[in-house]
Amino acid sequence: MDFSSLLGSLGGQGQPGMDMQLPDVGETIQISSLALLKMLKHGRAGIPLEVMGLMLGSIVDDFLIRVDDVFAMPQTGTGVSVEDVDSVFQQQMIELLQQTGRKENAVGWYHSHPGFGPWLSGIDQNTQRNFEQMEPRFVAVVIDPVQSVKGRVIIAISSTEPRQTTSNVGHLERPSRVAVVHGCGRFYYSMPISYRRNELEEQMLLNLKRKDWTTGLNLRNHATAESENENRIQQTSDLMEEFNRRIQDECKQFAEKKSPKEIKTALSVKNVGKIDPKKRLEQCVTQAVEDTLSQSLTTMLFNAAF
Repeated sequence: MDFSSLLGSLGGQGQPGMDMQLPDVGETIQISSLALLKMLKHGRAGIPLEVMGLMLGSIVDDFLIRVDDVFAMPQTGTGVSVEDVDSVFQQQMIELLQQTGRKENAVGWYHSHPGFGPWLSGIDQNTQRNFEQMEPRFVAVVIDPVQSVKGRVIIAISSTEPRQTTSNVGHLERPSRVAVVHGCGRFYYSMPISYRRNELEEQMLLNLKRKDWTTGLNLRNHATAESENENRIQQTSDLMEEFNRRIQDECKQFAEKKSPKEIKTALSVKNVGKIDPKKRLEQCVTQAVEDTLSQSLTTMLFNAAF
């Protein structure tokens, strides 16, 4: 709305004008459980290289893009950008999928940033603009398979067009400092994500890592168990040293009489893309205790039974 129309609406002398057409409001990207698992698995398989793929789904309406499935593409990368998109492979793959009865269209592309967070580099932004020339609603997904731990997925969806307004600001995750430095909010814009699962996908997720009840009764080789315990103890020692080093760095920051906000910013920038020793230490110790107890109880059971 221009200034004259604003004055008119307030009762001034200006004449009411035409309202400006606002961009899409409340647009959300809905990702299925199958597509998310495939992206994570593909990203982990490519570590330490970057990998990419194409997302299949449908544009439901002006407010929703649904991602049902993904497929990997043969591109890899060694820096913060992947190779150019193979349009021939992409077209052939979509045609083969249509022959098998899959009617989904390409709605976006994804690639991995192993260890350095979800953001778009300059080359990634150019790739996204090329896709948007063919389909304005095309979206870009960046996933970090290294920082994604159990229960938390490090993922971001972006577009080079400012398609979000105040209606979905509350649903947007605050971008990281690294993403802001690389142009998030200026050259590309984040979009809200939601996840969905049907009844069959829910059963698949519940049975994904479920073990049979007889698994706990299997007695492992003692030499193998001893070797695994030694490796875990060494890993625990390394994590404790790294955790101690980070505590000392934080103490040095406090000694320099910096504000808590400055200390937090400096430490987050310094440790970006690195393993969090506190989280890994907890996981490593818990797994070591569980395996040791299981091995000891199984050995006692075998001695009593046989």
